[in-house]
Amino acid sequence: MDYEFMDEIEELLLNEQYNAVIEKIEALDEDELSSQIMIPLAHAYSCNGDNNKALEILLSIDEDIDGDDLPYHFELAHCYYCSHKYRSAINEIQKCLEIEDSFVDGWILMCYIALDKDDEKMFEFASEKAKELDEAAWEECFGNNTGEEFAMYTPEELQTILTHITRYFGVAARSLKTVDTTNNPISILYIPPTKERNYITLVTTGIGAYKANVPENIKELNMDRIELVAYLPPEWDVDSEDIRFSWVARALQTLGTMIQFDDTWLGLGHTISNGSPFAPDTEFNGVILDNITNVERSAIQCQLPNNEIVTFYQIIPIYEEEMVFKIKNNFEDLFNLLIQNVGISYKGPININRPNVCEEMKEKKWAIPKSSLENILQWSGADGCYATDKIMLDNKPVGFMYRENPDNEYDSGWRFMAGDETEEYMNNPDNMGIYRLNTLCNYDVDITDFLDSPVGTAYYRNKRGEFVKNENFHKN
Repeated sequence: MDYEFMDEIEELLLNEQYNAVIEKIEALDEDELSSQIMIPLAHAYSCNGDNNKALEILLSIDEDIDGDDLPYHFELAHCYYCSHKYRSAINEIQKCLEIEDSFVDGWILMCYIALDKDDEKMFEFASEKAKELDEAAWEECFGNNTGEEFAMYTPEELQTILTHITRYFGVAARSLKTVDTTNNPISILYIPPTKERNYITLVTTGIGAYKANVPENIKELNMDRIELVAYLPPEWDVDSEDIRFSWVARALQTLGTMIQFDDTWLGLGHTISNGSPFAPDTEFNGVILDNITNVERSAIQCQLPNNEIVTFYQIIPIYEEEMVFKIKNNFEDLFNLLIQNVGISYKGPININRPNVCEEMKEKKWAIPKSSLENILQWSGADGCYATDKIMLDNKPVGFMYRENPDNEYDSGWRFMAGDETEEYMNNPDNMGIYRLNTLCNYDVDITDFLDSPVGTAYYRNKRGEFVKNENFHKN
């Protein structure tokens, strides 16, 4: 390892020069990219708002990491937390604390998870541990604020924001009631269609009251205070609690809440995954932030009385394959691809049936998106397995499972079926795929207790939904 290079990277991270870190590490030759160099690379991507890329990097080096590598497990825990995969985050924190029980950052992250999960007992327990180790650190993160209080605009700032919205977006009829504003002052203004603007406009008010911790090298881009905009078809029933109509407003508020609770920031080109489709009538499962359209250029930014700037961004719903494309390339490439295939209409009123411009990347439509998989299984050794599409696409529970002699060094020998596959179905190799055991545990956690069974073992699920050992199974 080049210690001088790593010292330089650490210095850049301390100065929040994340783009510089990414450029320096990605400029290295492939044989220089050790697992220890990839951890700060993942950290830089995470701090730059690309949490999916950070997770991808960390998981790609998982097999090269020693079990007692605390920085790796904590970085992975933080990425899972930012992706709202709390169970996986807790698993990684527990690994950190097994390595070093006095690791205060682990206990503090546990506090944040407890707040998100509204788990008072977990918060009290983790807080007690953190305070014992470093009460000042705990006070700095929480103090008298347990995460339930939000930053709010001053009356003068709020009036400035509302005047700006009225001037450029239209007169708001009301705030939507389909989102919770009881303990959350982020409101969603409903601006009805007009002859000039034949679409519904939703605009947030309250996100920009909080000044996000944007990296120093891009602060001049004015992304520390933002509000969000979405355009909907004129017939959209915004007052309905039906998820088919309420998901956009809820997504707007969730993004605003995330900025304050997760102490993160969002700006142009950032993608945020929902983990699964927003509603049953669409396959959109994430959004990307883009510059707003259909307004004067001066509408993009609002100057507050203290001369600070609030920037307005439009949320564009995207498909999982489009999100993967953006991560592998960049947001400009995705925007160009959308314009080439859909035209500028992709920035107009949301069309739940908009073509997926990365359709060719779609292999099979998994019942559980890959981005939503969690680390459930603690397993050593070969973890490959076979499973049918009845489980992986149709989301049927495992009805029959058996373990045979492995095909290779990566194969665990486990085979999973729903139980109603016909002989013709099983003879078609396209109906079967190779997966990791942890993936199958995400689909059916009940199998976890039986995976240590030896080769030659089989189980079937009885009418009560319980797994029973098949004593007559003899396949080897």
